[in-house]
Amino acid sequence: MILMKLIRNEVAADTSLTIIRADQMGKLPSLPYATYKIVGDRKGKGRENISHIEQPNELRESRTQERNATISFNIYGTSHDNAYEVAIQLRRWFEGRGSFFLDGLGVAVASVSNVTNRTTFLVNSYDEKWGFDAIIRYNETDEYEIDYFDKVEYEVIVERE
Repeated sequence: MILMKLIRNEVAADTSLTIIRADQMGKLPSLPYATYKIVGDRKGKGRENISHIEQPNELRESRTQERNATISFNIYGTSHDNAYEVAIQLRRWFEGRGSFFLDGLGVAVASVSNVTNRTTFLVNSYDEKWGFDAIIRYNETDEYEIDYFDKVEYEVIVERE
């Protein structure tokens, strides 16, 4: 999702926090950092908007529908308290500066959940983390050429009794 790359870059510029995709192999960045996972992408409540664009040699159909994506963030810090503070900072970004940035891209922040403790127990230690979910709303447009014809030939058959 190109949008996540834009979000990651803007968060890094605003807060110097590195965000990486969760569940991937590779070297971890230095603490504190955050991971993200898109846990849902579904059709919104509105109806699909269908329009047609007639061009000289073709007819194009455009279908636009609302989509909602849920993005889950986990924040890892230098300590339990640091992870919490960084999680609060990132959540506030979505509620403030980030909502203005996303609005400029045609994306709305529909809701941001509370920050919760997401610490997990590993084999012999704890993986201290705090996290929250953000739901964003955007329009998805699909445009394509449809069959175009400008003449129809037909034959009328008259049956006589």
